Amino acid sequence: MDSTKKTLFVYGKASWPSAPWLAVYALGYEDIDVKDVDLAAGANFDPDFLKINTLRYIIANAPQPVGKPSGTDFIKRIHDESIDAHSALFSARDEAELSVKRKGICGTFLSQREEALKKYRSLDTAGKYKELYDYRYDLEAPQRAIYFTFVPNPSIDSAKAAYFSASEKIWEAIRNFILADVPRYLPEGPGFIGGERPGEDDFHFIVWLARIVLLTGGAPDADGVLTLKKELGGEEVPEKVVSFWRAWCETRAWEVVYGGGLH
Repeated sequence: MDSTKKTLFVYGKASWPSAPWLAVYALGYEDIDVKDVDLAAGANFDPDFLKINTLRYIIANAPQPVGKPSGTDFIKRIHDESIDAHSALFSARDEAELSVKRKGICGTFLSQREEALKKYRSLDTAGKYKELYDYRYDLEAPQRAIYFTFVPNPSIDSAKAAYFSASEKIWEAIRNFILADVPRYLPEGPGFIGGERPGEDDFHFIVWLARIVLLTGGAPDADGVLTLKKELGGEEVPEKVVSFWRAWCETRAWEVVYGGGLH
């Protein structure tokens, strides 16, 4: 958020940028100029954008009361690499799933990001961010190879098999997280972790959950969360998770951010 212009930069197809977006409407901000940043095209690597910090600022300066922090390690757990929402989006457990991902937003995202990183790291204004651009370009190279290599290649085939296996582990970890860990952090009754109003833990968890529900075919309505069952090994979705989801579905912030679809 730009503190002088009160501008919030969002991307309607991403998960984590939705946390400050939700916070703006949940915490009573008015007259906010919402601008779209095309992350798929790598606009977030623009040096001007990299200077911006958002969620902590929004919470610290909220015009309305903010829910209490949980005082636990929940936010850290949500961002654990083993259950990373971004990795879940790009995960593929077999060739059929990879083909679907390649033809959709994942394939578009990878190809456009490659072009953006090439562009920004070659600019004279790259400055201190050039190291970041080079790192991200090299980091995503193996994934691009798995997605876009169409001829037999022993090293890529081996990497692809490892990718399928790693994807299986991601979804196994997500299943265990939802069934065993999440209920320990959520409230007993309706409402938020922060109490009657959402706090920082709530913003982090709901955007993670929205992404996972999307990947299981759910919609942004009260029953959308129930599609998680297909990834829970036959177990029912924990009641606390359902209650938490439905509490968000009743808010104006949810309607603004997710009314047009989950992301």
